[in-house]
Amino acid sequence: MRGPSIADVEAFLVDEARLLDARDWNAWNQLFTPDGIYWVPAQPGQKDPLRHVSLIYEDALLREVRIRRFDDRNAFSLQGGPRGWRMVANVRIDSSDPLAGTLTASSRLIAAEYQRERVTRFEAFVTHRLVIQEGQLRIALKRVELLDCDAAHGDISLYL
Repeated sequence: MRGPSIADVEAFLVDEARLLDARDWNAWNQLFTPDGIYWVPAQPGQKDPLRHVSLIYEDALLREVRIRRFDDRNAFSLQGGPRGWRMVANVRIDSSDPLAGTLTASSRLIAAEYQRERVTRFEAFVTHRLVIQEGQLRIALKRVELLDCDAAHGDISLYL
């Protein structure tokens, strides 16, 4: 039994970026498993998101809350909503267990966010822990390690 090819994984990651670029937050959120996690560590090489501070650590509930805020007219800091684009590169499969239907992929990300007349750029090393559910790739964990994760950051409104 073979798992997804590198082309399959790259297409999945590019499609994920396109959903985010299109601000289709709900479709993007559906890519996660029910217990999937979105994590942006606050330190290079950070191993534990629960015992150390993270820039972002969101389960399904917290992603839903943030996504609802994007469309909330009373969330004045998000008026106009964050918009941006992402470029995914250097995709590779780091490990794979076809029998279990799991794999870990890594990539590089360059993203730009425009909000309130300002553009902010992000560069990151991204790790996706993916599982196959009902024949489709799903995100069990998305870990976005910003190049400058240990620097002072303002509000990171955009999903990277």
